[in-house]
Amino acid sequence: MRNLLLEGKILSVFDFDDTIAKSDSWVYVTSANGPEKKLDPAEFAVYKAKKDDVFDFRDFDRKLRNPRLIKKNADLLIKQLKKAGHSNRKVTVLTARRLKAPINHFFKTIGLNPYVVTLGNADPKLKADWIEKQIKKGYDTVYFMDDSKKNVSAVLGLKRNYPDVKIIAQIA
Repeated sequence: MRNLLLEGKILSVFDFDDTIAKSDSWVYVTSANGPEKKLDPAEFAVYKAKKDDVFDFRDFDRKLRNPRLIKKNADLLIKQLKKAGHSNRKVTVLTARRLKAPINHFFKTIGLNPYVVTLGNADPKLKADWIEKQIKKGYDTVYFMDDSKKNVSAVLGLKRNYPDVKIIAQIA
């Protein structure tokens, strides 16, 4: 019991798309000077948006098509969920998707029920802001895994304002 008290409050945060699972979901990009393009989540994560780009995330509001677990990351999520029985630990799947239902349905089919937070926006600052709110609730250790370097950088940026919080953020 003493070790639990010394451990502090621990937050483990996992992105969903291309971190926990892959699916056949696309981001559609339309530019003023060209035809519609399809980007998978990995391509979107590194895409440099142009001023006139219009993004359509319609595939992310549907049941997952052809979902495939990324085993090593899913195993880590499962390991963290097993540890989360302690009141000092929280495990969250934090996604840019708008709707929880497709993700919750997928997790239910594999026997998992993690806490899922949807942001409805791919702005990396929103993931960092959500984690910052958790830090303000007393979490002093944060583990973050995401396939986007932009999201990882945004979360690592929190170290400047919270030097006493242990923040480990890594690319999936």
